[in-house]
Amino acid sequence: MARSRKLHRLSNPDTSERHAQRMLFRHLRDDTNANRGRMAKRVRELQLLLAMDPVEFEQLIARLMEAMGMKVELTARSRDGGVDVRGIDTDPFRGGNVIVQVKRYRDTVTPSAVRDLFGTLQHDRAATKAVLVTTSRFGPSSHQFVAGKPITLINGSELVGLLKHHGFHEVFAAAHHVAAEAGDQGGDGLPGIELAAEPARLLLHWTGEEEYDIAALVCQANKALSDEHLVFYNNASTPDGSVRLVTGYGDANACLMVDFDALPADADRLVIVAAADTENRPAATMAGFAGPALILEAGADQAPAVVHLADGAATNTAMRLGRFDRDAAGDWDFTPALAGYPGGLHQAVIAYGLEVEDT
Repeated sequence: MARSRKLHRLSNPDTSERHAQRMLFRHLRDDTNANRGRMAKRVRELQLLLAMDPVEFEQLIARLMEAMGMKVELTARSRDGGVDVRGIDTDPFRGGNVIVQVKRYRDTVTPSAVRDLFGTLQHDRAATKAVLVTTSRFGPSSHQFVAGKPITLINGSELVGLLKHHGFHEVFAAAHHVAAEAGDQGGDGLPGIELAAEPARLLLHWTGEEEYDIAALVCQANKALSDEHLVFYNNASTPDGSVRLVTGYGDANACLMVDFDALPADADRLVIVAAADTENRPAATMAGFAGPALILEAGADQAPAVVHLADGAATNTAMRLGRFDRDAAGDWDFTPALAGYPGGLHQAVIAYGLEVEDT
């Protein structure tokens, strides 16, 4: 896979980036004017989506899916069976028939709506996965329900990020002139809305043709909270949805969505690991993990942070890339902390206190 445009632009580290090798990706929760301005703008962006005509909004989601490389069909409203858009993801490995339901809600989507979509998926012979898109947000019980099921939940803030990532900036043109003090959710006759936290996008890039997996462990110190707090290809989300594995995100080789503010209260560390696919390719090693870089997109309107890491080695089949640590003030700092695991992800998991049954 070729190096991405972002990586080209950031491939020559300057002094500030070398400093970032030691401590990077500070995730701030503050009350600065800039942060209040971003929040007010995000509220207005979601209000604009909520105020759209229902048919126009469904068409926008269909256009987004086409921009993401899918073949799309809008369903007839009189006989949609709870499905607003159908898509075919043509990726030979991750692809399938996708059914999409959209909810222009101002309040948290109820778990019953998520369960209803799962019922629709089970009775749809053609569909292999389902997506529920909303302008608002989902509660923890909804994320717990979809764990292990072929259902993806996309909240309003994530939707705004995806639309901007795929070039739909004109949808939000009216929001660019919003000042921080205008974020009262009631101006200009636009409806109020519950603002979902915008998760950070942690992108992993590398050069070459080899495929690697990204994994994350939600920990207290050096011990994972539970088996369910290991996010990898066989468990795409934590129970609360605060860390999720996302496929097909732009030109990234791999992507994690992380809502730092929603991580469990007893978690103070998030460990990031890359691993070779030894299950399908027993001879695979980290030798092809060349030119790796982690990029943190903390929000759709914030400049990304980047750190370049050391290449992988043929003696390892997995490597720890680094960790986020929460300090006493609740902020998160990233520290590159490279470590090789000859025993692959299996060995990395055991190192953080999880038990693994040998097969």
